[in-house]
Amino acid sequence: MLVLAATGCSSGSSDDSGSKITFVGYGNETQEYQLEAFGEPFTEDTGTQVVSDSPVDLAKLKAMVDSGNVTWDNVIMTPAGANQHCGTLLEKLPKEVTDGVTLADGATGTGCSVPFYFSQLMFVANDDTYSGDKPDTIADFFDTKKFPGKRLLPPEFDTGMMELALLADGVDADDLYPLDIDRALAKFDSIRDSLVFAESYGQLGQSMLDGSVDMALTPESRFGYLLRDGGNWSAVWDATVISADQLAVPKGSKNTDQAFEFIKSTLDADRQAKAAELTGRGAVVADANPQFDENQEQAVIFADLDNRGRAIYFDGAWWGENLDQVTKQYTAWQIG
Repeated sequence: MLVLAATGCSSGSSDDSGSKITFVGYGNETQEYQLEAFGEPFTEDTGTQVVSDSPVDLAKLKAMVDSGNVTWDNVIMTPAGANQHCGTLLEKLPKEVTDGVTLADGATGTGCSVPFYFSQLMFVANDDTYSGDKPDTIADFFDTKKFPGKRLLPPEFDTGMMELALLADGVDADDLYPLDIDRALAKFDSIRDSLVFAESYGQLGQSMLDGSVDMALTPESRFGYLLRDGGNWSAVWDATVISADQLAVPKGSKNTDQAFEFIKSTLDADRQAKAAELTGRGAVVADANPQFDENQEQAVIFADLDNRGRAIYFDGAWWGENLDQVTKQYTAWQIG
């Protein structure tokens, strides 16, 4: 029988000493911070060691599930992926996982996942490039006459890129879904010669730091790290797409009980707050109260939600239903 450890419990009553689960994320320092905030206290509570692997790779996950040789136990998923693969690549979650938890507004899960953290895709600009007139709307990302320079896109297109393009093209935030992907891609195509495609989030951060690009669509965590490391960039607070990245258990995990316990433990308010403070990402639990540092305050929309333009919440259900088709459209467009 599944025994879910009480969140934040340190009694050791669910001691699985000697056992191990593998947590899969996007790598780099963000994943190290997540292990510090969630993995270490979980090990203290249960005796189960949390080790990491990266990156998240859906092709590899599918191969594991198809072969019946699943070596991952917890994996971060985009809302689109979590919705699309619930019940096929991901285990259904016991309802007890979220018992007693009040989630923040906009933090929704699926039958196979819980929200893990808020991520945002935001528009930022290089102050060394734009020392006079500065971009102040998302439309300026696409205005290469007024604001010439290289525009950097993130490695994942299903985290807000399409929404921001449509907003820049005049679509009202209330009318975004269902997304007109052809229109969004046409908007990007209008500045294709100025676009740079990041192959990883590490590359995205380095490209901003070394000044090889002039504008970027970036997650807030990367922007916070950039400011911390001395980058002279500013946020353009006009439109920001907010999504709740998910934590799930791969179908066929050999350690499902411990993996479910770990998921429940990540919804502890204090652990959510610590993770937010370390990573510069939003907490998904209503009573978490992270204290952001000065760099994170410039990067996280939740630090001043009332005064940072439009907050658009990502529709994970729509993306889950349409991800395959959008992937085909985006891939065909990207390769020309």
